[in-house]
Amino acid sequence: MSRDQACDSTSALVFSFGLVAGVGCTVCSKTLFLEKAIGMTGEEERFTPPLFQTWIMFLGMSFALPAHFIWEWRRRAAARHDPDELLKIDAAAARIGLETYAMLAVPALFDLVATVLMVVGLLNVNASAWMLLRGGGVVFVALMKHFLLRDSLLPSMWIGVFLIAGAVVLVCAAPKIGEESEDDDYVATRQLWGGVITIVGTFVQSVQYTWEEKVMAGEISAPPWLLIGVEGVCGTVLCTFVLYPLAYLLPGHDHGSYESPANTMAMLANSPTCLGLSVLFCALVFTLNSFSVLVTFMMPSLWHAVLDNVRPIAIWFVQLVLFYLFSGSGLGEAWTLASDVQLVGLALLLFGTAVYNGSIKLPGVYAESLVGLSSPMSSPALSRSPLITLNRSPRGELASSPYVSRVRLQDQPRPEELMGRAGQGLSVSLLQADQARRES
Repeated sequence: MSRDQACDSTSALVFSFGLVAGVGCTVCSKTLFLEKAIGMTGEEERFTPPLFQTWIMFLGMSFALPAHFIWEWRRRAAARHDPDELLKIDAAAARIGLETYAMLAVPALFDLVATVLMVVGLLNVNASAWMLLRGGGVVFVALMKHFLLRDSLLPSMWIGVFLIAGAVVLVCAAPKIGEESEDDDYVATRQLWGGVITIVGTFVQSVQYTWEEKVMAGEISAPPWLLIGVEGVCGTVLCTFVLYPLAYLLPGHDHGSYESPANTMAMLANSPTCLGLSVLFCALVFTLNSFSVLVTFMMPSLWHAVLDNVRPIAIWFVQLVLFYLFSGSGLGEAWTLASDVQLVGLALLLFGTAVYNGSIKLPGVYAESLVGLSSPMSSPALSRSPLITLNRSPRGELASSPYVSRVRLQDQPRPEELMGRAGQGLSVSLLQADQARRES
């Protein structure tokens, strides 16, 4: 392993906490949907308010805003005897004005829609399948970057895109394929519907990421905690004053409304478990976002890719353990015939991602090691917000993520090496043209 891919003890600790927070966040969210509580009519019902979980997620993100200001205060206090450093801090703060905060409302709106859709999807689909379906976001972002941002895909990347898309379709259809009896038809149809909603949510999120890179990534240079915090505050406000009133007025199965906040509050008041899981979920969202920032800026792209591949496996493992360890409690998920199909989808997803990144090279197909070059076209870069990965870190010694540095000219093969490789010259030219476009 090269030096830039090494992982010291601090990075390993950050990686571990990031993994635990990511797994815990998804498992806690799904577990909350499985709980029951006494509603406002005095009858027991399932705790299934998707908008409430969306609100909790944005509330958790909002805590990044005070964390940002506390961090900036500490930086300023540490630099009080260093005029040059104070000037740098003041100059960075001066670039963040009301226009910056206003522009961040646009990705917050995209994120709000995407989050609502994906939470509704999680309500209807297993947590393990839900996490795998979110991997389809790489397909949407890659295609949008190819057709809208002119980031041309290499042949290996096209093959990877088709393999990942096939894996997503397989995972989505797994409940229907794995039907073992007529009684499973309703559950399978509901899970299929949840899978489709999740895919739509990942599409909306890919539109958000494309918008950020196309319109905003070059205009906004702000610490990630500020970006996350402002997005969280905007999302919380929109949830509270726009979506919740609409959900209350729209007809539905929640006591006449699509989602009744009064009924949600009654269930929280009557169930310490639901209340505790909600608080835990909020804390885990903040923890996940905080460690995601640290992972982004402390670790090379190789470990980002490892984290992205390990997380869905870990979530599935935890769900299986919960089901068989607490048999009869309703927690976790059982291993069924659909799980066999999902396992094939997982293997295809991991293989397709490796082919896309050039980690696995197919015979006769030219590929670049995107992860090794920390390319912004690599799968771990595509699954992260450009506003964070393409801007500065809150820590001075960690000025940027690995995706800020473009592929350097000296990293490219020499001309004489290219002569014997059919089709490689065009690919390198495309990469260099992409480099020049972004740096201009």
